[in-house]
Amino acid sequence: MVAAAVAVLDVDVLIFGSGFGGSLTGLLARQMGLRAAIVDRTHHPRFAIGESTTPLANLVLEGLAQRYGLPRLLPLVNYASWKAAYPQVVCGLKRGFSYFGHRFDEPFRPRSDHQNELLVAASQGEADADTHWLRADVDQFLAQEAVAAGIPLWEDTVLVELHHDTTGWTAVVRHRDEARQVHARFVVDATGEGGCLAQRLGLTNAVDSLHTHSRAVFAHFLNVVPWREIYATRGGRLGDHPFPCDAAALHHVFDGGWMYQLRFDNGITSAGFCLDPRQFPEPSAQSPDEEFAELLRRLPAVREQFAGATPVSHGGRIVRSGRLQRRFAPAAGTDWALLPHAAGFIDPLHSTGIAQTLFGIERLACAWEQHWNRSTLADAMAEYNRRLQTELEFIDTLVAGCYRGFGEFPRLAALTMFYFAAATWSERCRRAALHEAHPFDAAASRPSRGAWPAYLCADDEALRTALHRCARAVSQAAVSTTELMESIASAIAPYNHAGLCDPSRHNMYPHQP
Repeated sequence: MVAAAVAVLDVDVLIFGSGFGGSLTGLLARQMGLRAAIVDRTHHPRFAIGESTTPLANLVLEGLAQRYGLPRLLPLVNYASWKAAYPQVVCGLKRGFSYFGHRFDEPFRPRSDHQNELLVAASQGEADADTHWLRADVDQFLAQEAVAAGIPLWEDTVLVELHHDTTGWTAVVRHRDEARQVHARFVVDATGEGGCLAQRLGLTNAVDSLHTHSRAVFAHFLNVVPWREIYATRGGRLGDHPFPCDAAALHHVFDGGWMYQLRFDNGITSAGFCLDPRQFPEPSAQSPDEEFAELLRRLPAVREQFAGATPVSHGGRIVRSGRLQRRFAPAAGTDWALLPHAAGFIDPLHSTGIAQTLFGIERLACAWEQHWNRSTLADAMAEYNRRLQTELEFIDTLVAGCYRGFGEFPRLAALTMFYFAAATWSERCRRAALHEAHPFDAAASRPSRGAWPAYLCADDEALRTALHRCARAVSQAAVSTTELMESIASAIAPYNHAGLCDPSRHNMYPHQP
């Protein structure tokens, strides 16, 4: 998948990283007439996490594919069209979000009022459902699309030097044993946690400004028993669920952490524990495999799911990370940008990663389309940075508040309503704009091209202020759960068209078109 060898390459945009974000950014640049190139220190296929999409992510991808003439990307926007068009690219069915509350060393007991469960549907059925991306397949597919479009992609390529002057950027790279040089007017960091450009620019990781603290222990597994089977044997009423609870981003939560489970159609399940290291410090005497087994031992129902499971990624080993959080600021300049996952990361909770990355790519593409070769590009990139930082702060506030609520499930369920209200409101606005029929106030809800609100309405000051207040209240014993829910219901009322915070639903929320 390597372009023809050249000693010197002159381009408009040089992208570091060929994951889905880097390859999509390259495709958009090419479609608007810019010359792009991509370099990557490894090669495809390769393991990656950050695997769960949402309706909002799919709507952004759909809009980009339509606007920039990339019809081969359109089947990726829902499960049914994906399976019909690209059955060889592995994905999984995602109908919504499911959460189950556990206590260590106690059996999970389903309740008739579902007060230790929360299910929020994101689709009516498989025809319009979201997907889990097996990133090894999806990233490779998009990288191949970039190459097929004529974009040079140099894999197994190490950045040796990067210089900046009035003409732009000069990168000296080593592709296997060959030195190459690239001159670019704009550079993009799509390397995620690799932080290629952030390191070269000497950007500071302002992780201390973040409130979320988590680390992960994770792998891909075969033979994980579906949770619905364990749930049913304990007397759980599957018929009350608005969708199959395993066809989801499934969250098992407990005081101090949670476990995600994402099921793919090839039998693999992506699963991992995300833990607050202040409650679960990394055990120096335990390997990652031993720590994973110990966590399962303390969650009896989840342990049953993994009784016959086998890790199949990383050579059959379980992987342990350090602290997941990072934040670089600024994340953009006049002629450079970090994509959201390179600029910062909070936690996998609520599947924000792919969606926020697509928001950033959309914003960057709009900036290029409207301001390339103009002095106004500097202001556009400053706005790109401002919104990205605002989004990271919003996600951090939400996730940190949820971690505080993990030990008291009703309080966690209450705070998640901020996520679902903001996400579904944004989805509805975008759908209306895509179909040129808009029932809302135009000034508030139908921005001009390139001026969409930030991800999760993070730049809405009233919503942001209310989230800060309620996230703090989650851990305040003086605020009852009823008071917390009432406060949240009031705060999200302007965005709540999905019937959220309705006690008569008993934490079971069907899809609201």
